[in-house]
Amino acid sequence: MLKTFATHLRAINPDTLELTTFEGPYIQAESWDEAELYCYTHSFGYLVVNGELKGEYKEDNLVKILGNVGLN
Repeated sequence: MLKTFATHLRAINPDTLELTTFEGPYIQAESWDEAELYCYTHSFGYLVVNGELKGEYKEDNLVKILGNVGLN
C-alpha cells in the first residue's frame, strides 16, 4: 500500500527577499527512501521529504491533515 509523504523546499521569497520554507507537493510511495528517490528521478531534487502523512486528506488538499510524523 502506498503511503503519502509531505515535502518542502527553501527558496527566496520574491516579496520579502528572505529565505523561506514553502510546502511542496505530496509524494505517494511505499517508503521514505522511495519518496526521496522519486523526487531525484523526476527532477524534483530541490524538494525535501519531511514527513509521512497520517489520517485523511484529499488530492486537492481541502481536507485538513490529521497528523504529520517523522519530521526532519
